[in-house]
Amino acid sequence: MKKQINIVPSLTVVGLTLILSGCASDPVPVVAQAPVLSGEQMISESQRLASLGERWKKGKDLVDRGTVLVRDGKNKIDESNRMILEGQKIQNESELSVKTVAPVLSGEQMISESQRLANLGDRWKKGKDLIDRGAILAREGQNNIDEGNRLAQEGEQIQHESEESSNALKK
Repeated sequence: MKKQINIVPSLTVVGLTLILSGCASDPVPVVAQAPVLSGEQMISESQRLASLGERWKKGKDLVDRGTVLVRDGKNKIDESNRMILEGQKIQNESELSVKTVAPVLSGEQMISESQRLANLGDRWKKGKDLIDRGAILAREGQNNIDEGNRLAQEGEQIQHESEESSNALKK
């Protein structure tokens, strides 16, 4: 009998502890159930969700295209800078060569020198052409970057709007 007496108070303490811990724990959240929809409402809701999904995908596609345009634009600008530097180098070399011409020349030296100057002139023109093409390429690259940034921004806005609409549906 003594063993029964010791067990009953222990069970009482354990039971009381369980009851108190159950009361102290976080309450179980009540999940609001969505109202039951009719078949037509389900079709309408699914079409609306599909439309939001398509709009989000359009936004993602715009962001992706914008990113590609920005990358291509930066590549064009890098290439144009290389072309401009090469053109400037060629022009500087040509101009330095012209400055070293001797003041008094014989007829044959004049012909030789004129051919050398003509070659230098052609080379200088090649340098100028590279600079001009580089400048055009740089403008195109910047235009690509600007357009890419615009598309990416528009796409992010579309994605954000479709996500907000989707979240509003869930509430």
